[in-house]
Amino acid sequence: MKIPKAFILSLILSAALLGHRSASGQSGVKGKVTAAESGETLPGATVTLDPSGKGAITDADGDFELELEPGAYTLTVRYVGFEGQSEKIRVKPGEMRTANVALGSQTLREVKIEALGQEHLRGAQMGTANLDMELIETLPAFMGEVDLLKTLQLLPGVQAAGEGNAGFYVRGGGPDQNLILFDGAPVYNAAHLLGFFSVFNSDAIEDVQLYKGGMPANFGERLASVIDVRQRQGSKEEFKGRGGVGLISSRATFEGPIKKGKSSFIFSGRRTYIDVLTRPFINKDATFGGSQYFFYDLNGRLDFNLGEGSDIYISAYAGDDAFGFSSAQTEFSTDLDWGNRILTAGWRKRIGEKALFNLKGTYTNYRFGFTGGQDEFELRVRSDIRDYRIQPDFTFYLGGHRINAGVLYTFHDISPNNSSAVQGETVFDLGVQQQYYSHEGAAWIADEFDIGDRIRVEAGLRFSGFAHVGPFNRYLLDANGNNRDTVSYGSGERVADYFGFEPRFQMRYKIDEKSSVKASFTQNYQYIHLANISPLALPTDVWLPSTDLVEPLLGRQYALGYFRDLYDGKFEASVEVYYKDMKNLVEYKENTQPTDGVGNNEDNFLTFGRGYSQGVELFLRKVKGKTTGWIGYTLSKTERQFDALNDGRWYPAPFDTRHDLAIVAAHKISDKWTVSSNFVYGTGRPITLPANGYFIENRLTLDYGPRNSFRMADYHRLDIAATYTVDPMRTTTDPVTGETIEKQKRIQSKWVFSIYNVYSRLNPYFYYFDNEGRVEENTFQITARQVSLFPILPSVTWNFSF
Repeated sequence: MKIPKAFILSLILSAALLGHRSASGQSGVKGKVTAAESGETLPGATVTLDPSGKGAITDADGDFELELEPGAYTLTVRYVGFEGQSEKIRVKPGEMRTANVALGSQTLREVKIEALGQEHLRGAQMGTANLDMELIETLPAFMGEVDLLKTLQLLPGVQAAGEGNAGFYVRGGGPDQNLILFDGAPVYNAAHLLGFFSVFNSDAIEDVQLYKGGMPANFGERLASVIDVRQRQGSKEEFKGRGGVGLISSRATFEGPIKKGKSSFIFSGRRTYIDVLTRPFINKDATFGGSQYFFYDLNGRLDFNLGEGSDIYISAYAGDDAFGFSSAQTEFSTDLDWGNRILTAGWRKRIGEKALFNLKGTYTNYRFGFTGGQDEFELRVRSDIRDYRIQPDFTFYLGGHRINAGVLYTFHDISPNNSSAVQGETVFDLGVQQQYYSHEGAAWIADEFDIGDRIRVEAGLRFSGFAHVGPFNRYLLDANGNNRDTVSYGSGERVADYFGFEPRFQMRYKIDEKSSVKASFTQNYQYIHLANISPLALPTDVWLPSTDLVEPLLGRQYALGYFRDLYDGKFEASVEVYYKDMKNLVEYKENTQPTDGVGNNEDNFLTFGRGYSQGVELFLRKVKGKTTGWIGYTLSKTERQFDALNDGRWYPAPFDTRHDLAIVAAHKISDKWTVSSNFVYGTGRPITLPANGYFIENRLTLDYGPRNSFRMADYHRLDIAATYTVDPMRTTTDPVTGETIEKQKRIQSKWVFSIYNVYSRLNPYFYYFDNEGRVEENTFQITARQVSLFPILPSVTWNFSF
């Protein structure tokens, strides 16, 4: 793929202009950025000087240096996971002023959704949120398991996929339209236990950034959102540990220096143990005596400071779900397993005082397996996705411009729903195994700059491309759906390719010191699709690339917002309106069965359509004081249209939620007690139900109404939690003087008491139909019945650190 000339030009300019340091006698500011608590240096922190528009990025030692004209400036330092800090400085003629900055970690009393006060007013970006793990850990948690994805569902424009589910929909986009990144590597299935828990262990996570509106040009690949999850770096100064013991799982994290001040490690693990605890109490001859389920996560990261503004890191994740059932009476057994493997390696190099180069390579593997058997018969179904990615990018300051440019290449290897069957020594022919190979690439350049004191612009252009290549067999079907011919493509031979420009634009106009207006436009192409027969997100859902039959998704989003500070910055308020149109959406054709793709191309059973989503989001949050929290409300409408579905008429999307409300509050009673709660409400989701029923040859036949023309009962739930912090100090007697002194305990701990669904609301999970009575007696009737999962659920978790 040809790299844009603008990207090449940016590299040349940066090399020519940015390696330059302050000469003797020039004015400016220099300093070091560190963490206040540990004293560790913070490489990669962003330093800006207003109103000059100049900026710098700290090197691997946390140092920065900027040339300035004499005058007064506001020095602002930002770093992910820390409170941003601003201070007034004055630079005299010929003075190189020193300004060392120590950033404190975010606390419950301060801003939690943005790393810097008034960032919602200053920045051009809109539709974004930054969640700090310390806040997430204080909120009520399902079964005591802290879950960052469930916390995202409490924000306006982000809707839950269902009861207890970690899946979510953003501004009318489907579950496949969210790009979830873990240290830069895509995660295809971010859920455990069929969606009830996410794969992210909170102890291993530093920061979560959500982009649901104006997406920066360095992100793409999906239409709806980007969730950028970053793993913590280990301490370079001392050995530490933390963990927790809950009702269904335990976790532990260890970190420390490899070489003090220069390198570090962090390792984290989590596992459920319901299978271990219940095994002694279940009779092997009972109906479920041969069943078991568990999941686990393993995280690790190594960081090395190479000196001279250079550092490298290696990050890894492995996690699996495993379910098994066997019956001694029927000789039936089944096994389900699915999981992720992720590996990231990165190199970061500071060039001069104003530029930073990043090189990142990632490997992602998501796999799903099913094995079922009885007597001598065994059926196996496997799906597998492998991604290999490399991404160099470059960020530098030139005058008052912050420029980012880079390229991304991904090789996709996808094997959807490949099946095999044997009985004894007989192997059944289920056709050629499906395999899709494809190349995806992108190049971008983005610029952030100010026009005067009131206008800030962030504009970018991304060019993306995709090629589906062989080896590949295309099965051509006749009108009855039978194979009539096969077209074979050799290794590397082009099957189909697609290219497109993705412009990005965001602008902020500052009305005054307390309010601003923002606007954004985003266009995205998405070349990977998720096809699901069930309305529930399951590990069996099939990922497919764009092919000669499946065109890439195309989405355009327009957004406008008003942002304001209230009551001396204690409250922040915003109103955002958006409209999004989507083309080339995919769904399975009517009456498609999961086995239809065996010995065939999965995309032969897809149909294609369009959709739109529009809405308004209201957000009010309290960011200062002992009580913090927010109220988020979304009014939205999402519809889709497929010529082959619902007689070609528009219908509500399965995740269309007209009203969505979340109220979140946390209050610090004392140094020992913090209480929190959240309340959620959502309009019932659309479903398709039978409108009539009749008998043909004594068999009941149901006549379904228009697609998604009925709605489930409305969803609402209240959760509460209380966190008790054990006194971190202990009293002891000095053996020499006999004086009573206080020392900090080696192990610090907290108890979290949580109640999920306080008033035990029976929210609908799905509906099924039951019938009773006899036709000949005129007593026959069909009844819709609701299945609910969770009543009131109390839990307790002990968290510790040392």
